[in-house]
Amino acid sequence: MPSSTRIKATNISFKIGTTEYSCDANLVELTLNDAPGGVQVFCDVRPDGEWKLQLDGITSGDAASLYRILWANFGTEVAFTIAPQGNVTPSTTQPHYTGTVVFDQLPPLSLNSGDIVKFSVTLTVKNAVHTPSATPPVYYGVTLKTAV
Repeated sequence: MPSSTRIKATNISFKIGTTEYSCDANLVELTLNDAPGGVQVFCDVRPDGEWKLQLDGITSGDAASLYRILWANFGTEVAFTIAPQGNVTPSTTQPHYTGTVVFDQLPPLSLNSGDIVKFSVTLTVKNAVHTPSATPPVYYGVTLKTAV
């Protein structure tokens, strides 16, 4: 079997709504955890899941920066798209990950003398029914798109 294509996180595309924020971020991470209140029985693989979207980036006072957008949209829900390989159109070999993120945390302001100021925030992805057999598949609120 030939080796699988590797993804190198250099030209990713990360959008909130239709706006690209890749140049303001240096880490975009989706992590699936157990949802609060779920009860797992012996035959469950996972009773319920909840995604978190961690964003690390540069702190900027620009009104259109990711940092300021997180502040301006606190308490709202907005669609997001992650294209790990930077491709515009999803495909079977270059899928996109999409969902709705809840702006339920504000990014901190942490100032250290002489340093470029950065932030890290972990947001909740709006949960949905786990339907991996759907087209496209939905995994607890994150959709794996392999076609438009």
